[in-house]
Amino acid sequence: MGQKIRGKPHYFGKWDDPDAAIKRFKEQVDDLHAGHKPYRPDTKTSVIILADVVNVFLNAKAGQRDAGEITAGHWQDYYETSAHIIKFFGRATPVRHLKPSDFTQLRASFAERWGPTKLGNEIQRIRTIFRWAYETDLITTPMKFGPDFKRPAKAISRRAQLERQAIHGTLDFNAAELTSLLAEASGWLKACILLGINAGFGAADCGRLRKQNVDFVNGWYDLPRRKTAVPRRFYMWPETREAIAAAINARPTPTNPANKDLCFLTSHRRPVWWESTKGTKTDSVGKAFSKLCVKLDIKKPGRSYYALRRTYETIAGNSMDQIAVNFAMGHADTSMAAVYRQGIDESRLVNVAMHVHKWLFS
Repeated sequence: MGQKIRGKPHYFGKWDDPDAAIKRFKEQVDDLHAGHKPYRPDTKTSVIILADVVNVFLNAKAGQRDAGEITAGHWQDYYETSAHIIKFFGRATPVRHLKPSDFTQLRASFAERWGPTKLGNEIQRIRTIFRWAYETDLITTPMKFGPDFKRPAKAISRRAQLERQAIHGTLDFNAAELTSLLAEASGWLKACILLGINAGFGAADCGRLRKQNVDFVNGWYDLPRRKTAVPRRFYMWPETREAIAAAINARPTPTNPANKDLCFLTSHRRPVWWESTKGTKTDSVGKAFSKLCVKLDIKKPGRSYYALRRTYETIAGNSMDQIAVNFAMGHADTSMAAVYRQGIDESRLVNVAMHVHKWLFS
């Protein structure tokens, strides 16, 4: 039995054994349509194919996701990476047939589409998948990636950043731009902008913010950052607290009772940022913020709501108290000093917050 694929005839078996021919066709058709050389299944020994590795890996990571050890977004990243390598190599490719030259070609295909940061993250995830497969005895020998299948050098990332800045400028905002954004924004979006520049809040931080996380009287936020579980505490400006309170008072009734304590809800009665159990994200903060930047003609390539966090880090760093800045942003500190440090004086956090406040509102 045979069939023509991509203009070439391919033979799958004898007419007197159609079941075997159909089975072989199903094993090889994806590789053939992708332009890859199909493999002949080893009938004497068990052959681990690429689909086996990624499926077992994803199932294991799904267990960690369900147990709360990794986020749904983290699992989704692994899923998309798995889809990329399956598409490039073919799902039925035996893992033992993969050579360093194959990974060099894979890296080249990524580099054509992505910048240094995404390329580096993708390479790291692929290496993690195969290292996991070896450490769990799914494959018997470590994967040889070759000397070229690694993250781009830091110099390349810096060069790409400089080239982007030369064309579009830096991604942070100046005080005049932020003043215009705050003057034009209203409701929960205004509160999110203030949180972004007050302490480097991200869209996910805004979506998860609950009333009990905010001390409206004294102005403190005190909660570990969910992404890193690093303690985070900062002083909220009066303007920020006022905007949050106004957004809470204007909230609609949530569709899900579990969201009744959230500070911000959209007109559709959902969180302004949320993540499904499958890892897909809905970011109303980013969409509304980008739309406002376009309206005010201050939109740049790569400049998103997260650029407020860049701006805060830049301006707050000029307060000369980087430890307090890191504490407010929830940055992990791996130094030995962090092991011994048992806390931070509130006055330092207030000073950092008011340094940025003075820069913005003076």
